[in-house]
Amino acid sequence: MRENRKKKIKQAVFETIGVLISFLVLIPFLMVLVNSMKSKRQANLLQLNLKGISLGQIVENYGTVIKEARLVSSFLNSAIVTFCGSALVLTFASMAAFVVVRRKTKAMKAVNNFIVMGLTLPLAMVPVYFLLSKVHMTTGTGAVAGAILVYAASIFPFIFFIYTGFIKGISGEIDEAAIIDGASPLLMYFRIIFPLLKPVTITALMHCVMTIWNDFGISLYLLNSAKRTTAVLTTYLFMGQKASDWQLLFADVVLVSMPIVILYLCMQKYIVAGLSDGAVKG
Repeated sequence: MRENRKKKIKQAVFETIGVLISFLVLIPFLMVLVNSMKSKRQANLLQLNLKGISLGQIVENYGTVIKEARLVSSFLNSAIVTFCGSALVLTFASMAAFVVVRRKTKAMKAVNNFIVMGLTLPLAMVPVYFLLSKVHMTTGTGAVAGAILVYAASIFPFIFFIYTGFIKGISGEIDEAAIIDGASPLLMYFRIIFPLLKPVTITALMHCVMTIWNDFGISLYLLNSAKRTTAVLTTYLFMGQKASDWQLLFADVVLVSMPIVILYLCMQKYIVAGLSDGAVKG
């Protein structure tokens, strides 16, 4: 009885601590959300209350941000870069992981170590920008293609790493059966193996989307023109224009963050499941 009571007390203490930590994380978000719906005078006070909030003020604040920050075109730019970068990474990282896991040779082990080493190396934008400028991928539509390639390269090691952990748990007998039935390597991979990777693919997709959409550094270097501005970069540019209008800055932050927040809340169970499966199978 005493042991059960101690366990319940410990559990209650840990749950209380967890709730308090959650509030620490939630308070800044609520501060931004609440003040994005207030007038300029009320928002500048930076108070966590509902005073000054009205439907008309909400429409005015968010309407001004959407128009002046060019969020429609910025969201489209972010969507294009995010979709293309994620597609590249998921396709080639999964294929590379499959080959490395299945071919148990010293060469493949060296390739695995080389790719995973990328997890520890920082992205040096100055030499990357210099290299892209040499191949004319820093201006016009070339800058978008260059940004997509840089995003894909920077995320590739981590996605490759989680794919290898998951693929190790898939029996090689499946490959042998497909080859005996006459399937080509590409057909065998995309028709048989890749569908089995659905849990880890969803996890990898969410990581790619959140990383690329929320990135600031790469877009600042490569996508800083008015036509190619990404959603996150609008906050930086908008702050220079509206430094004293906190209600507009907060509204911009809410609009830019909301797609990823909603997507993460809807897909978080798949993310946890995919990471857990990869860890156990690896």
